[in-house]
Amino acid sequence: MNSTMLRCFVILSLWSCLSTQPRISAPDAARAAGTKSAGTRPDIDINDLFQHWVHSGEEEPSGETGQIFRPSGSMKFPPSRFRMAYKFAPKGGCEFYFLSPADAHHFKPCNWTIVAGHKMILQISANGKTTSYRIAHLTGRMLRLVPLEP
Repeated sequence: MNSTMLRCFVILSLWSCLSTQPRISAPDAARAAGTKSAGTRPDIDINDLFQHWVHSGEEEPSGETGQIFRPSGSMKFPPSRFRMAYKFAPKGGCEFYFLSPADAHHFKPCNWTIVAGHKMILQISANGKTTSYRIAHLTGRMLRLVPLEP
């Protein structure tokens, strides 16, 4: 093998290894604010949260505790008696789909906050009760929430 070909092979091998490494994430405070810190890119953009999300339980692997949500118009969801949904708005406003015992489901108001700490924590407060989730994944096409123990 000639030296030019060998150099090209080495460079391509190094490049392919580097491209599979996880990217460096911004500090939690920057991710919570949805801003970039110097020289790094945030893992999530909080603006992706601001839409109507529908629970897509069919996509969840068995044995995992995370809940997968998709944007409401992104796919045709299979029939379901009840499918949890959230509508998140900027500045902490949101609505959740209420499971009515009489099957008259409807949206009720709630509030959300992001807590910057060791992990991204989403808190949803309604009717005097707050539920906390870790945001495991957030893009414009998927939201994955992992419920936290109270």
